[in-house]
Amino acid sequence: MSNTQLAKDIIEKVGGIENISSMTHCVTRLRFVLKNSDAADREAIKNLDGVISVLDSSGQLQVVLGPAVTDVYNEAVKIVGEPAETVKAEEPEAPKGIKGMFKAALDTLIACFVPAIMVIAGSGMVKVLAVLLNSAGLLAMDSPAYQILNGVIGDGVFYFLPFLVAHNAAKKMNVDVMISMALAAILMHPTLQTLGETGTTVSFFGIGLKIMSYSAQALPIIFSVWLLKYVDKFADKVSPNLVKVFLRPMLDLLIVAPIMLIVIGPASSILGDLFYKFCEICNHWGWLAVGVNAALFPLMVLTGTHNATIPLLIQMFATQGFDSVFLPSGLAANIAEAGAAAGVALKTKSKKMRGTAMSATFSALLGITEPALYGVNLRLKKPFIAMLCGSAIGGCIMGLVRITAPTFVTPSVLTTPIFLSMCPSWVMGLLSVPLTFVITAVITYFFGFEDVND
Repeated sequence: MSNTQLAKDIIEKVGGIENISSMTHCVTRLRFVLKNSDAADREAIKNLDGVISVLDSSGQLQVVLGPAVTDVYNEAVKIVGEPAETVKAEEPEAPKGIKGMFKAALDTLIACFVPAIMVIAGSGMVKVLAVLLNSAGLLAMDSPAYQILNGVIGDGVFYFLPFLVAHNAAKKMNVDVMISMALAAILMHPTLQTLGETGTTVSFFGIGLKIMSYSAQALPIIFSVWLLKYVDKFADKVSPNLVKVFLRPMLDLLIVAPIMLIVIGPASSILGDLFYKFCEICNHWGWLAVGVNAALFPLMVLTGTHNATIPLLIQMFATQGFDSVFLPSGLAANIAEAGAAAGVALKTKSKKMRGTAMSATFSALLGITEPALYGVNLRLKKPFIAMLCGSAIGGCIMGLVRITAPTFVTPSVLTTPIFLSMCPSWVMGLLSVPLTFVITAVITYFFGFEDVND
């Protein structure tokens, strides 16, 4: 089936264009927010040639397509007739109850970071390049070239992270983008730092205002944009049309900015301190933390909640400059997913399953695990259990040899050299990858499974 036909069939079976509230995609999944979720024929979508699975997660209908997702998405956009990231329509009904509110909050938090992942990953690779050039003796650490590469080009996106988050938060919350970015500019204004030392308090019309550094901080601007959403409605309502063009943004800034600097900023710093302690615990219990997270990672992919770690990852890179837990555990889980599929390919008597398993093995080694997860391991059940065991063992091994991610990359065999750039022994780090693969394949082979017939 062609990508055009597949896109057409998927759109038809989710209820048609008129049922789509928004449409986007990730690495392997076409994601829909539908006005009426019950109108989608999930079984019919699953039976389409090229569809691996269909999931309901985080208020979205997620169609798992694997590596073809980008091409199918582009064709879907042509059919819908809107060349934007999302198809604008009336908003779906707001989620109800504590569970619904939690999902909505998590979805909003993720949406504030996801669009910036590519530029954050690119900036991180610039920092890696600078370190490699220094290690090779081609660039001195105190040279202007190194400082510009590492400190300006590489760190720029992290230092001014509030601007990126403000833009994404405004898009997600339907708030004026320019006013939201103006709030980020207020947070980052150098005059704030000249008023006193960090941690001291100055007077703002008799009210104490704590001096803080907001570089690389995300939570203060997210909460501020959320407050702006409601303040802007009030400002729009009370501003006469004749002077609304300047009075509305003036009221927004006069109300939100002081609350942001006096209340939201210091309150968010408490959450920031908790995050720092969390990072310290993860770094201290490195091998165990990686092992546990590696075992949990496939379950998170299964439920579509693995993106919930993205805000944590970005904050780790912004604050400590590396991630020693989440991405290494993702690498262990992806390699284990491939190892389990390889074990199936070696043991199965079915030619069709062997071909599927071999293809899924190759795909998982490249970081695309859905074909192995849904098409092989979960389908046969026991290989899924073996894969979880292999993920845990591989994660502990990678934690022990201290594999670390210096930037945001998709965990795969292709990106393994990046994980080794900070490893004390790159030989041991390199060996941990095939070791995880072989251990999982062996567990799968001897654990066995109920074979399928051609």
